[in-house]
Amino acid sequence: MLALEPDDDVGWEDWPAAMSDPLLIEPALLAYDRPDARDDERVLIVELLLNVFEFCSVEREGNPDWRGTLDRIERNIDLHRSAVKRWAEPEDGVPWIIGSALQVLLARHSSRG
Repeated sequence: MLALEPDDDVGWEDWPAAMSDPLLIEPALLAYDRPDARDDERVLIVELLLNVFEFCSVEREGNPDWRGTLDRIERNIDLHRSAVKRWAEPEDGVPWIIGSALQVLLARHSSRG
């Protein structure tokens, strides 16, 4: 799908952060939209995209790819709710750069889950 090869030196939990690359945004969005994409693939794609926007200094303001990422998450909020909560409400209380946008999204859907 995205033809990524994980680095064996990176733990599974750190894999999306380690593999973050702004060049993956467009292919990831296209892969997410494939009719044959499975839910588990979409979950991984969203995690990868969120890591890219958090760690790769990609401008979010006015960026259609950021808006598209949020739109996909919102369309499938039940699928992505746990990731949204994790990014919106970090356990250590230290906010993520992308956290405020995900807090807004979470608040919009808080009555549904």
